[in-house]
Amino acid sequence: MESSIVLGGLGSLLGVCGSLWYIISIIRRETRPHAFTWIVWTILTMIAYFAQLHEESGPGTWIMGVTAINCLIITLLSLKYGDKHRTRNDKIALSASLLAIIPWVLTKDPLGSVILISLIDAVAFYPTFRKSWMKPHEENLVSYWFANVKYLLSFAALNVYTLNTLLYPLVCIILNTSFTLMCFIRRTQLKAKIR
Repeated sequence: MESSIVLGGLGSLLGVCGSLWYIISIIRRETRPHAFTWIVWTILTMIAYFAQLHEESGPGTWIMGVTAINCLIITLLSLKYGDKHRTRNDKIALSASLLAIIPWVLTKDPLGSVILISLIDAVAFYPTFRKSWMKPHEENLVSYWFANVKYLLSFAALNVYTLNTLLYPLVCIILNTSFTLMCFIRRTQLKAKIR
């Protein structure tokens, strides 16, 4: 069995496990995701999946496909159980993210689409960053680390290494790491204030 198949399968399994961890924490009301972020992430991961598929990237593509399905499930749950506070800037971030998808549809350029969705992902993360700055305990950070390991495995499982196949997962790792560090620091700061 090829190592890329094993790595792609393992990364997909980690993706499912991390998302299940997150989904269970939503149902238990421990995590309150921001729907705006997850709506955009669902669209973006689908675009990234099809860009990798277009490149015939092999088993590493499975991971992005599983991620797209997981994002869709979390989006649906976030509409019911997620954070309901939506600021003007949250709405601007959502609108900007959704409008930026139009150039992707018009250009049909795989590299251009991956660059755009990487930028859009960063903007779409804003509502979750903002919410979590104020309420850092309302996010399940373990699932973000699962996602990082999953993306690292996707690199190893790819058959083709191009900017098209590597950029979006790399941006996801950077954003996830920044987010979890911010939440950890804010949790520590808020805990110190209570004392």
